Amino acid sequence: MFWTVLQYIGLFTSFLYLWLEFHQKPVMWIVSAACSAIYASIYCHAQIYGDMSFSLFNICMCAYGFWKWRQKHKQGLTPSAEPSAEKTISYRHFRLGEFGIVTLVTAAIWFALFVALKYLTDSPVPAIDAFTTTLNIVGTWVLAQKIIEVWGYWFLVNLVSIYLYCKRGLHITTILLYVFYLAASIYGYIKWRRRGVPMSYS
Repeated sequence: MFWTVLQYIGLFTSFLYLWLEFHQKPVMWIVSAACSAIYASIYCHAQIYGDMSFSLFNICMCAYGFWKWRQKHKQGLTPSAEPSAEKTISYRHFRLGEFGIVTLVTAAIWFALFVALKYLTDSPVPAIDAFTTTLNIVGTWVLAQKIIEVWGYWFLVNLVSIYLYCKRGLHITTILLYVFYLAASIYGYIKWRRRGVPMSYS
């Protein structure tokens, strides 16, 4: 009963975070950290240790993000007060060599996480858990580079996560949340393609 209620709370905080992100409210970082803490507990209970570790890592990223936004606020440049009211979405594609390197790094991270989960934990799904965690880590870097193929990473992560969470018996609320994320990854790609401006290679 406790874990079911916790997943309902996680669902609510996830949607609250998305709403705050759409409106660029600094409090979104606090809500995101709370959401990550909730799901870290849920993943630990379900023995999904890779996703649990990434949730804990995300709490640190939220602290950094909140600090950065607070710094902008002190300088009189809050996200809502930035010069351009309409922000242009800029993106680029993977370079061929760059994609090859990222793929090799992805494989190396997956192997390291798989070995750690298989031999250092009691995870019943080390390969899949390592896979979703690896794509989350690499996808975060790809997003920071404004590479449009990141939406393919998010689509794959969410698709595999739905299977993983069904397999581990998580509550329907968590599964439906990732179904929503799956649709959001398609929407994000379409939005970038339609409204975005490709960056030129230097």
